[in-house]
Formats: sequence, C-alpha cells, structure tokens
Amino acid sequence: MNARLRRVKALNSAQWRVVATAVVLLPPIQLMLKTRGLKRTALLLAEQSDRPLRRHDQPLAASMAEAVALVAGRKVVGALCLGRSLLLWFLLRRRGMDAVLVVGSTSAVDDEWMAHAWVELDDRAVNDAPDVAEHYVSFGLDLPRLRAASSGESGEHH
Repeated sequence: MNARLRRVKALNSAQWRVVATAVVLLPPIQLMLKTRGLKRTALLLAEQSDRPLRRHDQPLAASMAEAVALVAGRKVVGALCLGRSLLLWFLLRRRGMDAVLVVGSTSAVDDEWMAHAWVELDDRAVNDAPDVAEHYVSFGLDLPRLRAASSGESGEHH
C-alpha cells in the first residue's frame, strides 16, 4: 500500500472534516488569489476567521495541516504552498489559534528566486519543515492577529 493511501486510511473524523472543508474552500481561495491578489484574499479570510484567542494546540494544528496537505496540490484542486497555507491559517484562526501566515523568498541566484508560504504557530512551522524559516526570508506580511478574549468569553490565553 502506498504512503498516501496509508495516510488517508489513518485519518480520524476531525481530519475528514478538514479534508471536506479543504475540498470546498481551496478552489475559491485559489480563484481569489488569482483575481484579487494575496493581500486582499488574506484580509478577507482574516475578517471571516476573527475569533477570540484561545490556547494553541500544536498536535491539533499538525493534524489539520496533514489533512489540508492531502487535498492541496492534487490536480483537481491545484493549490500549492500559498493556497494550502492560506486555508490552514484560516482554519486555525477559526479555532482561536493565532497562527501566522509567512510568505518568504530565497536570495536571488542567477536572477532566479523562489517564493514559499507556510504557517507558524508559536514561532514554529506547522505545515512545513521545522527549519523552513532558515531557508527563506519573510516578506513580513502585516495581517490582523486574533483578539484577546474578553473576561466574559471562555477559552484560555496562551
């Protein structure tokens, strides 16, 4: 059995919900990126995912990242690192986790450079290699952060 099929068979019910959400949301996110650009797309997603800040859950974030990765990059969806990261960032924010969308690039070599996107939670890459930030210089996107929960709202601060 190939590795991808083993990963699919090992998904839990929460991951299946993330997969279903990814199938529905990745195509419109890709379309918005093409028609509106990164900043406007990210600001719209930030507005739609504004929640009170809650305790970060690294294992849950990693589980969600794995589920999104199973959908992103497939020929039907076509989302690569930027679409995949935007969706994961949006989903984590909706859970009250103040994730950070990072977009960066390598230094130009022979007039070529590479851009890459990933999501960080507590300064740790969630959907990429732990050392990804060492290979790319962040563009320093200035996107909204989640708001602290008021004393009347449930949830813990991190």
